[in-house]
Amino acid sequence: MPSTNENGQMQTKSRRHYWLREDFDELISVIPGSDLPVGGGGSTSCSLVYPKLTGGAVAELKLRGLSCNAEMLVHLAEKGIVSPQASKSTVADGKSEVGTAPSTRGELLSWSKADIDAAAEYLYENDFWDSWTHFCWVGNLRYGQAVKAHRVACLKYDKGFSVGFDVPGFVTVIEPAADASVDYARIRFLPGGTKLEVR
Repeated sequence: MPSTNENGQMQTKSRRHYWLREDFDELISVIPGSDLPVGGGGSTSCSLVYPKLTGGAVAELKLRGLSCNAEMLVHLAEKGIVSPQASKSTVADGKSEVGTAPSTRGELLSWSKADIDAAAEYLYENDFWDSWTHFCWVGNLRYGQAVKAHRVACLKYDKGFSVGFDVPGFVTVIEPAADASVDYARIRFLPGGTKLEVR
C-alpha cells in the first residue's frame, strides 16, 4: 500500500531500502577473507560462505538493516515461510559415534543465500526494519549505495573502515532522484563542519 514519507514523496514497498543481495555481495567481497571458509564462518555477518547457521543468518540480516533474532527465523522456518535445511548432528549409540542425522535444534538450521533472502523479503514486507532501513526509506535511498558512499568518505577523509554506515561526524547530503517514483535518491558524506550552499 502506498504511503507518504517525511519528504512528501509517495512510497511503496516495490523499491527496497534494506541492503539488497547484489549490493551486499559486492561490498562484502572487498573484505579480505570474506569468501574463505574459516572456523565460525557459519555464524558471522561478513562471510560470503554459505550455508550459514541460524546465528550467521541473523547476523547477516541485522547487518543488512533488518530486525530479527534466532527464535524469529526458526518460527519462519516452522511456518514454512522459509525453507532452510536441517544441519547434520552426530548420532551415538552410547558407545561410539554411529553416523549423522538431521538436527532438530533450530540454531543448527543451514541457511543458503536464497533462504536468507526469502527471510529478508518477509522481514522487510512486515516492517521488521532497523533505524538505518528507516533512514533509507525516509530519504528514498538504496542501502547499498549509502554503505558504498560511506566507505568512500571514510577512505577519503581518513575515518577508518566501516562494514555498514553511520552518519555522526559527517555532513550528510541527499540528492533527490529526478523521478522519485522510480529512482532512488543518492547520498554523499562530507567531513563534519563542511558548509553547503542550498540550490
